[in-house]
Amino acid sequence: MLNAIPTAAYTGLSHTHKLVVLLFVVLYVVKLALLLFSEEKLDKMRENKPAKIFEMVLSFLFLGTGIAMWTAVADPFNTLFLIKIVAVFASIPLAVIGFKKKNKVLAILSVVLLFAAYGLAEVKKASYKKPETQDVVYNTTETSVYGKQLYEQYCQNCHGADGAAGLSGAKNLQTSTLSDEETKKQIVEGKGNMPAYEKVLNEKEIDAVVTHVKSLRK
Repeated sequence: MLNAIPTAAYTGLSHTHKLVVLLFVVLYVVKLALLLFSEEKLDKMRENKPAKIFEMVLSFLFLGTGIAMWTAVADPFNTLFLIKIVAVFASIPLAVIGFKKKNKVLAILSVVLLFAAYGLAEVKKASYKKPETQDVVYNTTETSVYGKQLYEQYCQNCHGADGAAGLSGAKNLQTSTLSDEETKKQIVEGKGNMPAYEKVLNEKEIDAVVTHVKSLRK
């Protein structure tokens, strides 16, 4: 963890970054299409001052929001995340050279790297797997211990051991006022950058996590 920012700020940053990434990818795809099918129109686009300014601003926002997101994620040195960063940073100089020199191979490679980076982000989202089944003995001690184990496996990376880390836009669990049902609903459905655990944890496991989450409140 490099830096923790307020949940609302992180959510706004995340939405901004996603929009900028989408616009950036669309721009590159359009330029690639022009390079492949109409080099004359690509030249006009490259010479158009407003278009050049738009691309410069978009590139700055792309890198700026990306770096800001990287400093606030729970696991900035995750292997998949680092590969994604390398793919993105490699795509930019390849695109600059490819479109400037009209090298179709480099231009195509730059766009492929951008899509690969997006694919890695989706792989990260889908990496949550259901743990081996374990019966929860429903007394206070056993449920609390099991809930703590599940919390450490699935929640601690963003919420922190004490619930107050606030990484990747995670809420401060120490100050949460959600009811048991509201907490359970959020775990099941997910919210914001928090994934849904409906298909990962069963009802007893979720109840055990809720029990542990409540124990973190001050």
